[in-house]
Amino acid sequence: MNKWILLIALPLSLTAFASQVKKATVTPKEEDAPGAKEVVDGKVLVHNIRLDDYLKNLAPDEIVEKMDSMNKNKPDIFIVFHKNDDGTKMLLMQLFDLNRDGKIDLVKHFQKGKLVRTEVDLDYDGLVDVVSEYDPQSGELKRKIQANGTTNIWKYYFHNELRKKEVDRNSDGKPDMWVYYRNGKVIRTEVDQNFDGKIIRIDGPLNPNKDKKATSAKASGISE
Repeated sequence: MNKWILLIALPLSLTAFASQVKKATVTPKEEDAPGAKEVVDGKVLVHNIRLDDYLKNLAPDEIVEKMDSMNKNKPDIFIVFHKNDDGTKMLLMQLFDLNRDGKIDLVKHFQKGKLVRTEVDLDYDGLVDVVSEYDPQSGELKRKIQANGTTNIWKYYFHNELRKKEVDRNSDGKPDMWVYYRNGKVIRTEVDQNFDGKIIRIDGPLNPNKDKKATSAKASGISE
């Protein structure tokens, strides 16, 4: 059983974080997410992602190995492989039923043996709450999307440092507030205050033009 303990190791703060998150999240290849039926501006509304669907929609060349980490004759770990023509297999997913209620709560996605994405149902309601995306080469966190009521918050990272956060304030699936960070501090905020595409820019304390409180900009011009 010890080898499976290493396999399902999670951050100790995961349980505590579950009580703070309600619904929803996203994935790098949103069109591949099972149950992700509603897309706005290319962003899946992640409360539609149901982790159980991964085992229901296996391709003909995919095989599943089931594990029982508690030796109670009830599998709680599922490893999905792609079966190659030469008989070898390549790891695609690891799925976990963390509370052993018969539903998948965590999925880890792999490309060429490297972790690229995790999807977690923190409150065990069958819906994804947080998706984290990783650079397959460095293993660094690139993006995290988490639930906020009926919408999403998108966080972008560089060298594991938070650089930008997008917030959907009116729950229409599209970000309307952009917050930029450096060294853990806010340097600029841009807000579509009336949801009409007109952006108000508020300079942060590290901006040399901090005395200039707000300027207008077009939404299409927002970039890092």
